[in-house]
Amino acid sequence: MDFKNVNIEQLREKISELEESLSELKVQLKKQEEVAQHEAIDNLEEYLHQVDNKYETLRDLWPMVVAELKELMSKIPSKK
Repeated sequence: MDFKNVNIEQLREKISELEESLSELKVQLKKQEEVAQHEAIDNLEEYLHQVDNKYETLRDLWPMVVAELKELMSKIPSKK
């Protein structure tokens, strides 16, 4: 656009249009950021759930591991 041949009112109108477009883009950006944050929170909740499951599995298996180790250690002759 050749701004030399545009009058002041046309420039003001163009600026107004650009500001309106910019405002719309900011609103859209904010919406997309909010969606991304909600998705991240959902993913975090799933991750925490998986960690809880793994911890429970480990907690359930630990007594068996200890028992197996005790049994193996009892079979090793002492060096007295």
